[in-house]
Amino acid sequence: MTFKAESNKFIWINGEFVDSKDAKLHVLTHSLHYSGSVFEGEKAYNGKIFKLEEHVQRLMNSAKIMRLDINYSFDEIMKAHNELLQKNNVTDSYIRPLIWRGSESMNITNKLLSVNLLIASVPSPTRTSPPFNIHVSQWRKPNPNAFPPQVKSSGHYAMIITAQDEAKSLGFDDALLLDHRDYVAECTTSNIFFVKGDTLITPIADSFLNGITRQTIIELARKLGIPTKEKHITLDKIDGYDECFTTGTAAEVKLIGSIYTDKNIIFEKNKVGSLLQKEYADLVRL
Repeated sequence: MTFKAESNKFIWINGEFVDSKDAKLHVLTHSLHYSGSVFEGEKAYNGKIFKLEEHVQRLMNSAKIMRLDINYSFDEIMKAHNELLQKNNVTDSYIRPLIWRGSESMNITNKLLSVNLLIASVPSPTRTSPPFNIHVSQWRKPNPNAFPPQVKSSGHYAMIITAQDEAKSLGFDDALLLDHRDYVAECTTSNIFFVKGDTLITPIADSFLNGITRQTIIELARKLGIPTKEKHITLDKIDGYDECFTTGTAAEVKLIGSIYTDKNIIFEKNKVGSLLQKEYADLVRL
């Protein structure tokens, strides 16, 4: 997501609004060198952040698991989000809260390290694009015992960036990631769904982030009477599905046109995916 600096006039940092051109970090910032930051991706529609409570709670849960002791309460973080939107005067916006360790020490751990919080927002106009074509990455989601999958941490993104960059260099739009057992997990920054007949099927979120948009789509499908199953899926089964789409806060609901495994699997139908795409677009703008 690219943007001009002036589109992000103010950033909320540690309780203060700072002009974006004055928002700077030290080159020895601990989380820059050693990862360890946690963050969220949120979207505002018509000046209201969709499911802000869920995002802030997940941010705080991620910080707790990563032993980042923030000095702000749930209500204070909620208030800061809304004040930032008003100050930047952007109605449709992508919002990025980030918690990170400061530059007081280069040790792997040190009690002197500060824990910081920023919240930034940038304009997020509605964009449409044709169905994505993806391939299966050589990289795997790690065992949940190796790194907590329900934490939205920068630590996860080294492999994600590598996989997505590789996919685009090969002419694809994104990559499909398998988990450590070779089950279908997700795409690089979005959860994946398949459709067989009138049934919605998605992988069990036991090795990857159970996205808030993913949860919303499951709720919407069940309200619409669409049978929904969560199950482990292997690559050799996906050519038996009729449709495929992905979900995520930034991309919302994205239709998938094909997945390249050892052959190109094409999804020509998008009836259920298009319905849920429209229902989600209507829901976030209520």
